[in-house]
Amino acid sequence: MKHLSKLLALLLSLLLPVIALGEAATSPAFADFSEKFADKFLPQGAAPIMTENSYQSDSMNITITGSRVERSDVYVVDIYVRSVECFQRVHAGGGYGKTTSRVRTMAADGNAIVAMTGDNGHYFNAGWSVSNGKVNRDTPNRMRDIAIVYRSGEMVTVNHADVDNDQIRADVDANNIWHIFLFGPALLDAQGKATLDFSNITIHQENPRSAIGYFEPGHYCFVQVDGRGVKSALEERRSSIGLDLNHLAQLMESLGCKAAYNLDGGQSSMLVFDGKIYSTPFEGGRNVGDAIIIKDLPD
Repeated sequence: MKHLSKLLALLLSLLLPVIALGEAATSPAFADFSEKFADKFLPQGAAPIMTENSYQSDSMNITITGSRVERSDVYVVDIYVRSVECFQRVHAGGGYGKTTSRVRTMAADGNAIVAMTGDNGHYFNAGWSVSNGKVNRDTPNRMRDIAIVYRSGEMVTVNHADVDNDQIRADVDANNIWHIFLFGPALLDAQGKATLDFSNITIHQENPRSAIGYFEPGHYCFVQVDGRGVKSALEERRSSIGLDLNHLAQLMESLGCKAAYNLDGGQSSMLVFDGKIYSTPFEGGRNVGDAIIIKDLPD
């Protein structure tokens, strides 16, 4: 029995490095953009700098610009991150589909610098959903485009007719995927040009909007649009009607995005910065299932 115990201990000592190697292979590191965007970040350990419309730290650089577009207040959050790990999702109640809450509450829960309405994808009965590398649901949805954010920092949108479920499953199994969003539609084509045919989309008309834009790995934008007649915060005696999907797509193209994706809008649409509501949500907004946030990484 003593010899058997020694043999088992020897086998275990030989197997442990192999197991550890396998785990490392399935957990690729996040791409680091510290050098690529060195002029955007503060030195490591430096105290963050916050203004009324910007934030800079050793992990990120955020600038918010407000303007009037098509009779609506539009806020563009320009975002550089050291790692896509700064770009996270927060679910109400701490779990996918558990409950709903305000974006401001989820921003506080996630220690967010900036937060915006997510996809509310738990309301759909099928479709891929991944948050912070965790798979929430792995069933296909043949009706909705998806957006995928990889650990490499790349973001792609996929037309509902072109979703390769086997490839997604392989990427999920390899832990390459950081997020999958389920709402849509995709707003730009493969060349970064605005998609203009949304005739088969029921939500194509003017509405408050929330959208994600992608420029290159490590550089993104959140776009939030006020609408449904709320009073303009940017121009006196004016209101915001919202953007239809055509104008939203054209806006994302004009910003220079290579990919862009529509998230939940309408009364759900809300932008939060430094713990305060930055936009003017319709009727004060409503509870939603999730928010997308940008947060600092620990030193």
